[in-house]
Amino acid sequence: MPLPKIDLPIFQVKLPSNQKEISFRPFLVKEEKLLLMAVESDNEYEIINTTKQVINNCLVESNVNIDTLPFFDVDYLFIALRAKSIGEAIEVKFTCNNWLGDRVCGNVFPAQIDIANCQIVKNDSIPKIIDLGKNIKIKMKYPNYTTMKSILDNDMVLNKKLNIIAGSVDQIIEGEKIHTDKDFTKEELIQFLEGLTKEQFNKIEFFVENFPSFVITAQAQCNKCGFNHNLTYNEFASFFV
Repeated sequence: MPLPKIDLPIFQVKLPSNQKEISFRPFLVKEEKLLLMAVESDNEYEIINTTKQVINNCLVESNVNIDTLPFFDVDYLFIALRAKSIGEAIEVKFTCNNWLGDRVCGNVFPAQIDIANCQIVKNDSIPKIIDLGKNIKIKMKYPNYTTMKSILDNDMVLNKKLNIIAGSVDQIIEGEKIHTDKDFTKEELIQFLEGLTKEQFNKIEFFVENFPSFVITAQAQCNKCGFNHNLTYNEFASFFV
């Protein structure tokens, strides 16, 4: 006699980028195991691929392509998925910054955050088309999850920025001519970016530095000095466990 099948609840969440409603189920024990194994491997690419695999497994819709969604949509989806699968409360640690006369308290204390309070902070006033002068413009886009997460932590700061910017260039507009990523390699694009003046580069850098990001607000009291903190949290790694 076959064992019974468990009916799973279905939840909805709206993607921050376009408010499209997505349906998903909670992840299962086998999928939680995959996530934990990926974290224990300490391999960035395995964590990226496992995260995408678990999200794909849990999506009810078949017309959602994780690889084309902006990175912050995927972050938000995973946080919503984690909340409905394991729980909305996560214990994290904060450092007390209360000033005690001649010194900062500095006590590291535990606090609980409610990830159901997650919000995407997004500034829609920042233009996606950047005028570099001399009849050249760049049309920007938000990079996908793989591009954003796979930037090496041990790389130089400027190299990180160049790689993120390269993954964020949608088109290079030269008068009537439009260059897309089919017209140039990543190496050619990096060379183009390295050939910009500091003023031109700063304009593009401003777009990247103001990417949408998730923030969770919480309140907590230091268990040493008693100071009440209004906290913000945006450490994605904590949502794996």
